[in-house]
Amino acid sequence: MDHTKELMVLTHFGLSQAEIDTYLACLKLGGSPASTIAKTTGAKRASIYAVLRSLAEKGFVLLYFKKGKRVYHAVDPQKLPRIYEKKLDMLSSMVPYLKSIEKSPFKPFGLRFIETREELELFYNETLTGRTGGEHYVIGNVLAWEGMAHDFFKRYREQRAKQKIKTRLLLSAESASSNPIDQSLLREVKYLPEKYKFKSTINIFSDSILIISPELESLAVAITVPAMIDVFRSMFDIIWDFID
Repeated sequence: MDHTKELMVLTHFGLSQAEIDTYLACLKLGGSPASTIAKTTGAKRASIYAVLRSLAEKGFVLLYFKKGKRVYHAVDPQKLPRIYEKKLDMLSSMVPYLKSIEKSPFKPFGLRFIETREELELFYNETLTGRTGGEHYVIGNVLAWEGMAHDFFKRYREQRAKQKIKTRLLLSAESASSNPIDQSLLREVKYLPEKYKFKSTINIFSDSILIISPELESLAVAITVPAMIDVFRSMFDIIWDFID
């Protein structure tokens, strides 16, 4: 069974692909010297030490000396969440101090270019942080949108609904084939005439607009300009009222 998608979660904790491969090798081998780990992963012996050192610093690998030899052990996977809980607790304890030296809270204004899928997922998650209720407007193509990160966007829909955020969507006609109809997702959908074909998606939030397009040099552009948000919301309402 392919677990590539599950393993990609580790990239969100700062692990490179080489580090993921090495950690998995350590799990499978048990305590092993670097030479054995290198052979298992296909890495060069000279480079495996740097990878193992990095994993040790991140809390994924432990180094022991047995009979004068270095032996590397993978940290028990069940202990990994607790390691990050401790780090999060430490970071949380620093927040009051960091806020005390902040000149003034940052208020986003203007354009923000989003270059990677990880940044895009982070942006979407930020739209849910500390938010309950309200509305989210979308003009888009479900096939193109989901194609970027299907599992993530499925979870995002579910989490958005849990936070009682209602969504109104104006979708391309071809989106009907894959658009979910689950009423618990708090979504109201209208389809645009078939002649209007596009792959871009526009998200209109209360404080920003997100435009995702395969034709942009960046993956997406976020616009945080109140006057433009008002215009986009008004345009959405006009189109919504004219579509049966």
